[in-house]
Amino acid sequence: MTQLPAAPAPACPTEKLRFTRETSCRNDGSVEFCLPKDAQVVERVRRLAPEIQGPMGGAGRIRCDLSREDLYFFPTDNRCLEPHGALTDEAWASLCRVAADPAISGIAPTWYE
Repeated sequence: MTQLPAAPAPACPTEKLRFTRETSCRNDGSVEFCLPKDAQVVERVRRLAPEIQGPMGGAGRIRCDLSREDLYFFPTDNRCLEPHGALTDEAWASLCRVAADPAISGIAPTWYE
């Protein structure tokens, strides 16, 4: 029986990312994004990437509108090819799936000050 090739992965919506794949680990351990205060949307995105953390307090660098959105983190710690370099293939694919969700308008590096 001949096995069909796997369907190609959808293109990563890099226009939503405030970093490149090569710099995807240049942060303080995560990248951040806003999600609507809607349990169904949050559950949908958690199915794409169960590792996301949140909701977090504050608007973050991504500047969530706290009247209708919450801040979430996608952790990059231990998922990088080298410190402050690129995410692994698996982590990058997961992040791209999150970015492709229509509820996500942008993803930015997290920096604690």
